[in-house]
Parts: sequence; C-alpha cells; structure tokens
Amino acid sequence: MDERFPKWLRIAVHKLNFLGIMNLGPLIAGLMILAFIARMTGAPYERFLFDPALVLEGEWWRIFAFPIPQGVENPLFFVLFVYFAYFIFSAVEEQWGPGPTTVFTLLSYLSALAASFVTGEPLSIWFYILQTMGLVFGTLFPNFEILFMFVLPVKAKWLALIDAGFIMVRLLTGGASTQIIIVITLVPYFLFFGPMLVHYLKM
Repeated sequence: MDERFPKWLRIAVHKLNFLGIMNLGPLIAGLMILAFIARMTGAPYERFLFDPALVLEGEWWRIFAFPIPQGVENPLFFVLFVYFAYFIFSAVEEQWGPGPTTVFTLLSYLSALAASFVTGEPLSIWFYILQTMGLVFGTLFPNFEILFMFVLPVKAKWLALIDAGFIMVRLLTGGASTQIIIVITLVPYFLFFGPMLVHYLKM
C-alpha cells in the first residue's frame, strides 16, 4: 500500500500483516471448485448460504462459508468466473502483498456477516466479497485491459463502473434489507478507497 492510502490505515494494516495468507487467489479458486462439485452432486444451494438464524441455533460452522457463484450453473461460465476471481485476487495481492489483501478480504467477510445479522437475511457471503473485490481491482488498475470472454478487450475501470451501476440499481430499487446489506458490505471498500475517490473527484 502506498501514499494514496491514509497513513493511519497503512499503519493499522501493517500491524495486522501477520494475518497474511500467501496465494489467496488460488486458495479461493480451489474452494470454489470444491463447492461447485458439491453442488453438482446434489448439495442444495441453501447449504452454502450464511443463515444467522441457524448460527444462533447452534450451527456455528456456517460462519465458514464456501465461495460459490450465485446462479452460475453452466460449467463454462463457472470456469470463467473462477478464473476471474483467481485473477483479481492474485493481481491485488501482487500490488498490495499478502497481508493487506488478506486483511481487506477478512474485513469484507466480517462486514457481510454483520449485514446478515443486522437484517436477519441469509446471504451468499462470497457474492459480496467478490463484488467488492471487482471494485478494488478497477480502482487499483483502471487502465488494465481484460479480455472479456477471452475475446473482447475491456478496461478494468469500465467493468468496475458496470459493477457499481448494478449496485446502485439494487440500492435504489431494493427493499430496506437490501439497502442495509449493500451499505454495510461496502464499508471496507470506502474505508480503504474513500480518500482516494475524493481526491480523484477533486482532480
């Protein structure tokens, strides 16, 4: 992390550097593949959701949610999704290092858990983590070109803006629970990138 981030944040993240997990991208991609295999062998999608009511009833292991793409059943689209997750996590880790990347991912995870407890809604925790990481990637590497579907070159900033557009639509059209979930799950992103975004707007 460089001078674009607040000094207090860099100090805090540095103190938590011991939490760093090397090669977080391959690890998450591997967990996605395991979860997808479980889905294909008959495990219901609900088993992969974090349900605060069930946790309070004693199913504490649900806190450790497996990353599974929401609504992705086609194997081809699944491969593309896993590659995208692997790529953005690996790119962010290369830029930041394992410590800050792990800390940010952990904060995103905890914010999704908090949103689920506040609203009482079952959530796909990793859907919101990957959504936030898409914004992170687009902010850190705005001009990086990605071959969408391995064919169409698209700059990361446009993918991030599309991601932000979908978030805004859901924020404006969703119910109170959806709005609360979106706001809480975006807290880590604005905590890290809020000052940078304000600087860009001033520029």
